[in-house]
Amino acid sequence: MSSFRVRQLREDDADGVARLFVEAWGESRQMNGDEIREWFHNDSLHPENLLVLVDEDDRAVGYFDVWHEGDSADLDMASPALWDETLDHAENRARALGAKRVRTYFVEGHDLGERVAARGYRAIRGSWTMEIVFGVEAPAEPVIPDGIELRPYRDPQDEQAVFVALQEAFADHWDFHPVSLETWRDFNVRQRAFDPDLWLIAWSGDEVAGASLNYAERPGDPGYGWVGTLGVRGAWRRRGVGEALLRRSFAALHARGLRRVRLSVDAESTTGATRLYERVGMTVLRQSNTWERALADADRVAPGEL
Repeated sequence: MSSFRVRQLREDDADGVARLFVEAWGESRQMNGDEIREWFHNDSLHPENLLVLVDEDDRAVGYFDVWHEGDSADLDMASPALWDETLDHAENRARALGAKRVRTYFVEGHDLGERVAARGYRAIRGSWTMEIVFGVEAPAEPVIPDGIELRPYRDPQDEQAVFVALQEAFADHWDFHPVSLETWRDFNVRQRAFDPDLWLIAWSGDEVAGASLNYAERPGDPGYGWVGTLGVRGAWRRRGVGEALLRRSFAALHARGLRRVRLSVDAESTTGATRLYERVGMTVLRQSNTWERALADADRVAPGEL
């Protein structure tokens, strides 16, 4: 690639950037143009941090975004022919936002691992994508713990209670960062795949004990159901609430005609989540890793045009 410049992502880049994701990541990061166009209606995303590398014909040949929080910035990229150049620009953007370290996340065994390691990144945490496969016969209904009722999500009546419960449920998870209700809504309720009938809430009286936020497909990657978030508040753990939610989720997704269900989980979870998923018959499909490096101003490279 002889020359390129950097500019903000535009809606008319969506299909081209989606193709970059498929080329860069294959089955582990499917994407389509509709999902990318949806980003322009997400108030929690900052357009100045969604950037593309373009060639002389103004065609996207690379993509990166930077999510800044505290001293850290998360980098997401799809630049199969320009990884190092993209990392240069993404790290510069993170420095400009005040980040002291950067992280990026991708499937284990990808060639990018060698590149980021050479730049000083180190793998700090792993996560698993797990899967269960069903036949035509519906999964067994769960045993519901005493005092618990499973009901579909009511939009918007349940929003505040479910948001608060899930913030509490994940507060002891690795690298948890509290978010505002507005940000949670942008990334969950306002997803194109949002279907309140597939969101299952475990109620203990008038309190939310846990929830499973499910989708009939992961955006851009049809063919299997996705358990996007499954959390149980501390006071209700080890009572079978998580298993009841998960098994009812399987049944609901199977009723939609889906025979494969997947989810992502911290491989070193201290809550017992991995044991639960293995107990119900899920197996590890692949591992992805979070890589981190400290930023130093001395490492800054000359930026491209922004």
